[in-house]
Amino acid sequence: MADQDTLDAIQAAAEVAQSSEMSEPVVPGFTADDLAKARAQEKAKLYPQMEKMAEELAAMKKAKEEQEARRAAKRAEREAAKAEKQKQKQEKELSFKELLAKKEQEFQSQLENERLEREKAIALLEKERQYQELQNYRQRRIEEERDSIVPELIDLVDGDSQDAVEQSIAILKEKSARISDSVKQAMSSAKQNMVGARITAPASGPLDNDSEQQITTPDSVRDMSMADYAKNRAKLLGSASTNRGQGLFG
Repeated sequence: MADQDTLDAIQAAAEVAQSSEMSEPVVPGFTADDLAKARAQEKAKLYPQMEKMAEELAAMKKAKEEQEARRAAKRAEREAAKAEKQKQKQEKELSFKELLAKKEQEFQSQLENERLEREKAIALLEKERQYQELQNYRQRRIEEERDSIVPELIDLVDGDSQDAVEQSIAILKEKSARISDSVKQAMSSAKQNMVGARITAPASGPLDNDSEQQITTPDSVRDMSMADYAKNRAKLLGSASTNRGQGLFG
């Protein structure tokens, strides 16, 4: 602003000088030529100085503009650096939120897996209790009916429930009675030619149809038949005892 004021002052001085030149009266004893020469001499002295001042002023103005440009560039650089820092901060916060969400999802998944393992262990415990109860019932009924079933058939008493065990005992008792009648008839007709009855195991049941069944959920343990459980019992209890280093009751 000071440089502009100086330039304005110089221009005003030039205008004043020109105005005074035009209005200056003729001095007595001097001709118009003398005055013209004097004015030319003054101009020759004044104008170079004014031009020099104008050049210096232009240089100062240019330097000031360059300085302002450098300051503007530095401000732009600072703003760009600030914006980049803010961007990195936002990206870091976003990455942290994404990582936190991922960890939370993994934690929830782990909790769900542990919940399923606990429920599976509880289901196995209940199934084992039912199995032992059924085995005890089967063994008790075998001892009670041992005299009614031929020794070769006694081990075939089986069933997924107490009713099934009773049905199996009834069938084996009927077969034992028929065998005994056949043996008696054979012995009475030709004892020396009697051929002992060959006892074969009954056809395999549903247990053999899914020997590779994978038991992975609490519901699958709860819903399996006692025959399936008996078949897979060692594998199930073994996996429960080795799961996370804990036993069935851990």
